[in-house]
Amino acid sequence: MPGMYRVIQWATGGVGKAAIQGVLRHPELELVGCWVHSDDKNGRDVGELIGEEPVGVRSSTDVDELLALDADCVMYSPLLPDDQVVIGILRSGKNLVTPVGWVYPDRENPAVRAIEEAAVAGGVTLHGSGIHPGGITELFPLMVSSLSSAITHVRAEEFSDIRTYNAPLVVREVMGFGLTPEQAMSGPTVPSRNNWVPSGSFP
Repeated sequence: MPGMYRVIQWATGGVGKAAIQGVLRHPELELVGCWVHSDDKNGRDVGELIGEEPVGVRSSTDVDELLALDADCVMYSPLLPDDQVVIGILRSGKNLVTPVGWVYPDRENPAVRAIEEAAVAGGVTLHGSGIHPGGITELFPLMVSSLSSAITHVRAEEFSDIRTYNAPLVVREVMGFGLTPEQAMSGPTVPSRNNWVPSGSFP
């Protein structure tokens, strides 16, 4: 079908599953590849991995194999980002969309500059977005403000019921629930976040 955009999905967790379903149901998108991190998922049909009928696309743990595919875009949603993988994707000439960072990239940071240089070299783009930050923290307040004649104060609070969030590793090791403040500040996401935003700010 002319006008189809060829997409590679990177990781098949909760966000990855939703992304795959979105791609499969979109009339202008075609799923052509899928990266997985574990050997037990390697080679399996992507449809099986998301609990649906086979779709004819097999997952792979081989980064080079996926980068060799003819694709327009990578939906990059691993648990934690890897700058070198992102650089490889961009240099291979594939646009990258991700909810795991670079929403407010600090372009003075050497790590961010390396990623920007890779995008320029590949002639592609990187778009960081998501619900938060992205939709709820930026777009929603603007929409609500249009209903007001004057604004004197803006306050936002976030609540999440994680009792049914079936990812204990994410809850404890990534989000830091149940850890001391010192343990949480030495968690796996802290160094990465320092590359996403200017010092002293946090999305």
